[in-house]
Amino acid sequence: MNKNLIQPIIVLALICLFVSGALSLVNSKTSPVIAKAAEERAAAARKEVIPQASGFELLNIDNLRGKNGIPPTITEIYKTTNNIGYVFMISSAGYGGDIKLICGIDPKGTIIKTSALNFQTETKGIATPVFEDQHQNQYTGKDKNLHGVNAISGATISSTAYRRGIQDAFTAFDIIMREKL
Repeated sequence: MNKNLIQPIIVLALICLFVSGALSLVNSKTSPVIAKAAEERAAAARKEVIPQASGFELLNIDNLRGKNGIPPTITEIYKTTNNIGYVFMISSAGYGGDIKLICGIDPKGTIIKTSALNFQTETKGIATPVFEDQHQNQYTGKDKNLHGVNAISGATISSTAYRRGIQDAFTAFDIIMREKL
């Protein structure tokens, strides 16, 4: 082989090795910080939907999944440590991708509060009202029938995804109550 061909290959390989090592080092330093910040945001969101909670306990729901079990849209369920409700983390398919929701339900099956955590994939402007307080506050005080909750005209897919996610939270709530978790 030609020496002029081998030298650039070696230089590029060394550059790639150096850059990979640098990225690995940066990742090892920032991963714990990012994970801690994400957990703090999640804890704040749980506290927002059930402000009276003294703390939250993550429930193990893996054995309750499957046919006629907890819907796959429910990613996590937390029980308050002072038994005033449950928090459901939801990932519902919207128009542009998954919408991350959180829903607090009291032991009687009434919504304390709902909120959207991540909806950036939805159409800006058209779907925005779905994630504003005026729409989200419709859910407060509702039971699993969700009577009186209206969709947003022009944002039917996003509105339906929000409602479907909350309905899935009630499906999971019924299972949690039946299993006495």
